[in-house]
Amino acid sequence: MKNVVFVLCIMAVFLIKPKAQGIEFFHGSWQEALAKAKAEDKLLFVDAFAKWCGPCKAMAKNVFTQQKVGDFFNANFINLKLDMEEADGVTFGHKYPVSAYPTLFFLDGDGKVIRNIKGGQQPDGLISHGAEAIKKNDKSGKFEEKYNAGDRSYDLVFGYVKALNAAGKPSLKVSNDYLYSNPAISDEQRLKFIMEAAVDADSRLFDLVITNKEKIIDLMGQQVFDEKCRSACQVSVKKAAEFEMENLLNETIDKAKKTIPNEAEVFAAKSEMLFYKSMNNKQKYISAYKFLAKKSSKNADQLQFIIKDITGSFKENKDMISDAADYAETLFNLKNEMETLNIYCSVLVLNKEVDKAIDVVKKQKDKAEKDGQDVSGYDGLLNYLNSKKA
Repeated sequence: MKNVVFVLCIMAVFLIKPKAQGIEFFHGSWQEALAKAKAEDKLLFVDAFAKWCGPCKAMAKNVFTQQKVGDFFNANFINLKLDMEEADGVTFGHKYPVSAYPTLFFLDGDGKVIRNIKGGQQPDGLISHGAEAIKKNDKSGKFEEKYNAGDRSYDLVFGYVKALNAAGKPSLKVSNDYLYSNPAISDEQRLKFIMEAAVDADSRLFDLVITNKEKIIDLMGQQVFDEKCRSACQVSVKKAAEFEMENLLNETIDKAKKTIPNEAEVFAAKSEMLFYKSMNNKQKYISAYKFLAKKSSKNADQLQFIIKDITGSFKENKDMISDAADYAETLFNLKNEMETLNIYCSVLVLNKEVDKAIDVVKKQKDKAEKDGQDVSGYDGLLNYLNSKKA
């Protein structure tokens, strides 16, 4: 009996699939992927690559595998990788010619190219391109004509609001007018409509999301609820920064605590960084990023966010750049790879520690040589750093 239990436990280990951390790519032909995108009313994202392409390999290893990239692309697209030198890729290339690798396509369900980008991308840039593709794929017009003609059926209005939101157009009036008309719809339809309509946290619609939190989670799942609330709160924080409304910032942080409690502290710190940077309140900005760094001392993505934010806005502030250098060192120790080494060295240059950066790169190059790895990247970085000594 003990042997049977042991075998079952071993089988369970191998049968339980780990949760995907990055983009989940469709397995099938590009025509099948396109049909799936049309059926699910999504765009098709295609990574047109070649096996020998260096930037393609880098994206496959360092970009497509990141959780934030996976979360965004899995929710919004059908995703497909195509080797352009294999049969299906060659067929795809006849219809969609590729002159550089990688080329990234965003196609609608009818095969129309909404957007394409040539060359390797970093995570934030790739997500930004995806967001722009969604906005460009504006479907609101096909609903607007029927809406203006008086059609107030649930499917029409829900589709109209969804299309407006996807295109980044105002939908609040349409949503409120519909709900206040007391339509004869089911509780399930009402909850789904509220979730789609609540695009920002500073609205009565979002208050309905909070009131119906448990029902919505039961109906749509925790992940969908969290993503929607996070997005709505981010919209309101940006509004607070744009109009210099500290009370709106605090109100939104309070709503984040009610809706996404597990990430509320990190959300609050990042929101305060954005707000106080826009207000040029350096003292409160520093307090916010120091709190976030302390909370995220083992989180590479958050540390990278802080470093990028500081160096992008406060290159001349010696104290902040010194903090960024400390965070960059921690980041490099967490993820010892070329991308984080480049980040570390760039901050050390800003912090006027070029010699230290050179020493760090030389140690990494020596280690790579002993392991039989390609060191050309280290040589290029050393040339850059030596040019900064002059």
